[in-house]
Amino acid sequence: MEGERLNFSGDHFNVTDYALRPTSLYRKRPAIYVGGESEPARDLVAAHGDVWFINGQPLDDVAGLIADVAARPRGAAPPLRFGLSAFVVARETREQAQAAYERLLSLAAKDAPMKVIQKQNTDPKVVMMQTMQKTPRVGSNGGTAAGLVGSYDEVAARMEAFHAAGIELFMLQFQPFEAEMRRFAEEIIPRVRAKQSAGPAAKLAHSAG
Repeated sequence: MEGERLNFSGDHFNVTDYALRPTSLYRKRPAIYVGGESEPARDLVAAHGDVWFINGQPLDDVAGLIADVAARPRGAAPPLRFGLSAFVVARETREQAQAAYERLLSLAAKDAPMKVIQKQNTDPKVVMMQTMQKTPRVGSNGGTAAGLVGSYDEVAARMEAFHAAGIELFMLQFQPFEAEMRRFAEEIIPRVRAKQSAGPAAKLAHSAG
């Protein structure tokens, strides 16, 4: 990735005298994002990753995962950064958000037969599948299990709590996408920025997916 030429011979493909072109003018290599919560995945991201994406789950669980991976050997690499996948359901009041969540949950129930098939065809030892069975949820990769369901103030406060635990990047899900993303931009982001400006200077990155 830094312009060197590569030779590789493996079980599935061979590469001879390959060089990635064009190379970046701004950095030696792209940032490496890693997902997965198994022990091998944690070792991999600690050794070679730049950002570890964690599936949506409660704050205490996320804080424990961050502490575990941050304590693993990393050599001379820069400090590891952390991201979180989450589904947002935010409304003016908690009751309105809960009603919207229940509606989405009922719509998601239509996919139950497909989820049964998915579960049958997945190794039960896969950590992500074990995590997903802990609580009902809407969305992928943990979705609403991260707890970003509530009033605008509640969702902003929870995001700030995740940030305080070490989360720098949120990969967010919305439904319907455009309307809810606009709502998030208008109602949540200003609240999060206000909380940050009132406390220690820090920058919170947002990514929608």
